[in-house]
Amino acid sequence: MIAILSFNRCPPEQALIEKGCRWETAARSDEELRFLPISQEEELSPFYEEDRVLDLIYFEIKDASDVERLKLLRKKEPQALLALLTSADISPVLYLRPGIAPAMLLLRPFGADGFNDSNSELFDAYFSDKAADKEDCFVLKTREDMTRFPYEKIAFFEARNKKIFLRIGSEEYDFYDSIENIAGQAPDYFVRCHRAYLINGKKIKRVHMAENYIELHGGAAVPLSRTYRQNIKEFVQ
Repeated sequence: MIAILSFNRCPPEQALIEKGCRWETAARSDEELRFLPISQEEELSPFYEEDRVLDLIYFEIKDASDVERLKLLRKKEPQALLALLTSADISPVLYLRPGIAPAMLLLRPFGADGFNDSNSELFDAYFSDKAADKEDCFVLKTREDMTRFPYEKIAFFEARNKKIFLRIGSEEYDFYDSIENIAGQAPDYFVRCHRAYLINGKKIKRVHMAENYIELHGGAAVPLSRTYRQNIKEFVQ
């Protein structure tokens, strides 16, 4: 699955971006495209707070406040390829800075041909990067798709109903594997707290020993079994 966020207040541009992204995706792979169009500033708020996985971001810059919004988004999505849409009268000093790092810059006004040529290069870079092995990501492969999940964003893996469920924010992704196998490949900050759970230790907010559960940042709660109590005590010390 390819997840794309597009923040743009101009409906014709938004339509052009979505059409171009769907064409590039269909021409290159059989992967599902999840296109998230946003036109209002307040709609960005959940993306600042919740863990998600975005592959590409298209972001309109009209003034300094947009740059501040983008900086908040980049803190959550540093791995996504970024395309900036702005105009020549906006100083590059505002947006060409560490932490923002655009992969594509489009200056208004631009037509379909100009956008499609640049967008094709952006997708070239995305698929080239996707083909490379990355140790900081969990790679989920199916017959039709391949999705990378940054380990830092994963809250936990849960074994349930003969499947593994990967949780990021409020979203779950299921596949066939075993907790033991995943524990063998995950970074050392992933820790067992239960026979059915492998959690991201960096997301531990509080351990409730008396109540036998662990509270994670983001609101999730996972069980803590007696078998793994010492394991968790040693990790949080």
